[in-house]
Amino acid sequence: MTEHLEELERSFIMDQSAEHNDLPGLIRQLQVFCKIDRNGHVLIEDNAKKLAIRDRIMLVLSARHLASRLQEKLKKDITIPEEVHSSIIANILKENPAVVAARLKDLKDEHNVIAIKRGTYKIAPYKIQAFLAAVGGNQND
Repeated sequence: MTEHLEELERSFIMDQSAEHNDLPGLIRQLQVFCKIDRNGHVLIEDNAKKLAIRDRIMLVLSARHLASRLQEKLKKDITIPEEVHSSIIANILKENPAVVAARLKDLKDEHNVIAIKRGTYKIAPYKIQAFLAAVGGNQND
């Protein structure tokens, strides 16, 4: 009985190492929209600049998360933290900080992002795949 429950737990409850079975695939999907430098600054591609601000925020947070996970899998010192302050996101996107803060609150209320501390957020990892599929489908519009 216990073995059966343990197997059920492994198949049902994800740990962080199992949250992205296709890390390379997610990164390839994301590269269409942005790149990230070694300092964690996300560079938004021209085709992504037409996306809504909330989608561009999700791109920044997704890029930071996936870069952090990639470095972790490569067993490198994690130099790119997945958490990002709203002022840094506003700077990356060249948007009004108040607007970015408002969209982050909306995304948090929808459980797309997680507030780490006041003004600092990270993406909800389980939302990345569906988000990339949605914006990837909209790219042809």
